[in-house]
Amino acid sequence: MNHQTMCEIKKAKNVLITSNDPRFNYTFQPEEDIDKFNEIPDIITMNRYDYCFKRDDGEVENNFKKLPTLTPASMLSCSNSLEDMEGWYAAKFPNLPEEYYGIMARYSLGQPLTKKQTKNELKKMNKKNKEPPVGMKVATGKFRLKFD
Repeated sequence: MNHQTMCEIKKAKNVLITSNDPRFNYTFQPEEDIDKFNEIPDIITMNRYDYCFKRDDGEVENNFKKLPTLTPASMLSCSNSLEDMEGWYAAKFPNLPEEYYGIMARYSLGQPLTKKQTKNELKKMNKKNKEPPVGMKVATGKFRLKFD
């Protein structure tokens, strides 16, 4: 640590030490702030920010102007490769099935699956006797539902 950094720490009221692992984050505060800990607002670290860029200026519909469409900077940084975009969607929406990430990445990059590609993929699956990854089966017959 150089002399300038040491002087800045001495002037600071609160000193924050952040790590890539949140368990190792610490704050050094004066004693009066520790007593009022519940009243101090939460601190959002810089890695939680995702700045956005305007994609368009918004449209006017029925005499009302819509807000501009925004694109997050983290999404723009991985807009060159399909694998990076899939990873971005996996990190942003971890609760979705894995099959959706590729679809959303292709759509957002402007490379949606064509009808021909879809037919070829279905043919490959049928040849290998694989089940489609996402789908719905229709069962016919008599059924009884009980709600207990």
